[in-house]
This record gives sequence, C-alpha cells and structure tokens, in this order.
Amino acid sequence: MTMQEFLSELGRRLAEKWFSLLVLPGLLFLASVTVAAVVGQEHWNDWSYLIRRSRDYAADLDRQPAVTLVLAAVGVLLASAVVGLAAGALAGVAQRLWLGDWPRPLRPLAARLTDRLQERWRNCEDPVAQNRISLAEPDRPTWMGNSIGAVRIRVEIAYALHLAETWPHLWLIMPETSRNEVEQVRSEFNDAARLGAWGLLYFALGAVWWPSFLIGLVTAFSGWRRGRTAIDGFSKLTEAAVDIYGPRLARVLGFGSGGVPLDPKTGLLISLLARKHA
Repeated sequence: MTMQEFLSELGRRLAEKWFSLLVLPGLLFLASVTVAAVVGQEHWNDWSYLIRRSRDYAADLDRQPAVTLVLAAVGVLLASAVVGLAAGALAGVAQRLWLGDWPRPLRPLAARLTDRLQERWRNCEDPVAQNRISLAEPDRPTWMGNSIGAVRIRVEIAYALHLAETWPHLWLIMPETSRNEVEQVRSEFNDAARLGAWGLLYFALGAVWWPSFLIGLVTAFSGWRRGRTAIDGFSKLTEAAVDIYGPRLARVLGFGSGGVPLDPKTGLLISLLARKHA
C-alpha cells in the first residue's frame, strides 16, 4: 500500500467514525429538537399537527434557492457535530460521576454516602452480600468506583504492588490479545458513558416536549447499566492481568524467575522501582 492509499484509507475511516459518533446521533437529537419546537407541550401527541406544520416548512424550503438549501444542509451537519462534541464532553463528566470522582460541591455528599457503604460493608455478615457491595472496603460513593478501587486494594494486599504506578510496566509486557481485551471493555465503558450523556440531553429536552423525559430516562439508564457491565469486566481483566503477568514482570525487571506467583516482597520491589523511590 502506497502512502497516498494509506492516507486515503485513514481519512475514510476517520470520516466514518466522525459520522457515526458525532453526526448521526446529533442529527437524531436535532430531529427531536425540531419536533419539540414544532409541537411543544400543547400538541405533544398531535401527529396530524406535526405533519401539517412539516408540510408547511417543506413548502417554504422548496421556494428557496439551491445555494440556501446547500448552506442549510451544511449548517445542520455542523450543528450535529457540535451537539455530538457536547455529548462527548458530557460523557467525560458522566464517567467521573459513575466512578465516584465527584466535584467539590458534591464531595460532602460523596463522603456521607461512602461512610454509609463502609458501615454496611463492615456490618454485613453474609460474604456474598458483602461482595455485592464491594470486593474490598469501599472508598468511593459509587459501585463502579468501588469496583475499580477494590482491584487496587486487593492487589496491594496480596502482592504489596501499587497498581497505579506499575500498570504501565505490566501493560508493556502483556500480549497483544490481552491488551485488546482490556481496551475493548474500556471502549465499551466509553460508549456507555456517551449513551448516558445523550440520555441526559434528551432528558433536558423534556422541558419543551415531555415525552423526551421518557426517552432520556430510558437512554440514560441503559448507558448506566452498560457502564456497570463494562466496569465489572474491566476490573476482572485488570486483576487477572496482575495475577497472570505479574511474575513475568518480576522476571523482566530482574526480581524473580517468572515461574512462581508474586509474593509481597517482590511486589514491593517492583513498586519501589516503578515509583523511583518517590
């Protein structure tokens, strides 16, 4: 493949991704905004009214010059992309909220919720019920945040390994198939957060057209459920990666043979190397 063919293929794939992630969902949302603006709360279920008004608008468009129609179409595509970018930014906010990284105004509430979860976890006598709360003592106000936090705590208890500092080293020695699996569930979490963000936008549109409330609730809930599933898979894969490839990392760094499981002494040496004794 020549460089020109490579760049052409790359441009095509980027255009497809840009259209599927930004433009297409944005067009659907703009269509909903248009319906909401036309029918409002008063005619929310009057489809004959919507059809009649749509025919009037279509007749007005037919009388416009071709240049105006082309510019309008370009404007709609750009507006769709802008809405898609806004949903992407909102998805980042949703991820932080799901993972328990709440902004300063919400931190007192986060602290109270975390305290309640810790109390429930400590007083729970049924191990199965306790694990449903968290696999380790909760330190975040949300289940997703505690699912990730439990991996860090369990790895540190078992191997004295500080996961945040050593994960990049572990990632470099993992086979491509294993990295692809981790990246896949991470991508699923991103998609779930984006779906939840679209749900919030539709929910806000309900102020103009109340059926959009229902669309937003269903969409946001679906995104949240998918997010839980993705985080559960991501947490399990991360912990499994430490168990399986931790001994190999110890061998590569010169701290073990690679043929036996990690022990706390070796894990601490790896952590110290990763942190550069900081």
